[in-house]
Amino acid sequence: MDNISEFERLISIRIMQEDAEAIFSLLSTERDGIFTMEIIPYFALFVQSCQEYMGENYLPGEAALRIKDIRNHIKSYAESFGKTKRKVASVDQEQDTIFKSQLRFDFLKSWNIHFNLGTYWTEDHHIIGNTQQLAAFLGTKDLSDTELGKKQYDLGYQIGSFVSSVCGGFSESLERPVVERASTAIKIKNYYDINTNTHNAFFVNHSSKELNLFNLHLLCNMNFVKHILRPLFSEGNTWLFRVEYVVTYYTFRALQRLKNYCENNDDVVADTKGIVEIESTGNELFQSKFRNCMMHYNLENQGVLSLEHIKQPFFGIIENCFEGKDYQSYLTLLHSFSDKIIDFLEKQFNCKDIKPKQL
Repeated sequence: MDNISEFERLISIRIMQEDAEAIFSLLSTERDGIFTMEIIPYFALFVQSCQEYMGENYLPGEAALRIKDIRNHIKSYAESFGKTKRKVASVDQEQDTIFKSQLRFDFLKSWNIHFNLGTYWTEDHHIIGNTQQLAAFLGTKDLSDTELGKKQYDLGYQIGSFVSSVCGGFSESLERPVVERASTAIKIKNYYDINTNTHNAFFVNHSSKELNLFNLHLLCNMNFVKHILRPLFSEGNTWLFRVEYVVTYYTFRALQRLKNYCENNDDVVADTKGIVEIESTGNELFQSKFRNCMMHYNLENQGVLSLEHIKQPFFGIIENCFEGKDYQSYLTLLHSFSDKIIDFLEKQFNCKDIKPKQL
């Protein structure tokens, strides 16, 4: 192996170690039930990316399959909108059937008085999660199923063991990085229930149910990162940077897929003009060479590292991929672009007049 390849391999390992320590820090401090469900896809992203780099599955059979499926959920909304629309409708129908079945008297089932979508909110009125999305990526029809709790505990144990092993193994030969936290022990305490079969004040216009839910899931992903994850870490945490990048990229791609669908079909009407206004910035931020190293840990032969910039934040990868930009300026652009997408999505909903209740 030549010197540059060895250098790239060591940086790949160091980045994995830094991400593992950030996740281990969260595993050590965060106990909120909603948070622990919402965060699983981003833990799964780390575990699966590590296993792909190492060329081996370290988790046992069922857990390995679940990790891969949950990781894939992150990019599921960026598939063709027609396919996504069918998935969204299927989950909504499943949840509707489950919640309707919980009504005590059969004659009430035709009255359409039940709720089939629970939403979670921050204290300062930002929606950051919902039950239909949780059911989709956890691969369950019923979030109240007692077996789900056992499965989630087992999966959490496997994730925790893997992360702990990575931290311990790397620390034997590399100095352990310091994880700077801005806060700990976050609480998600507010909810608002919705019946998606009837008009609700939360939905601004009379778009199709599938489009409303599609936009809702995208907004929940973006807001979870901005209003839940970001406040937990000091500025500059590179695992958080990776998560925000991945979530923002796939949200951007999902909106592009929606625009493309609307241009070729007339059964869905969306604000394509607003999406066009977003596109130019996104195309600049998400160039392929940089995107590949954000999605995967293998930096060997990717052309994203150089000795010239190695002492810069994030090992100078930004400087090597974007002329005239450094880590901080790129991070500022990413935050700004994320906020632009959030602003666009929030306009699809009437958040101000909603009054969430405490869990």
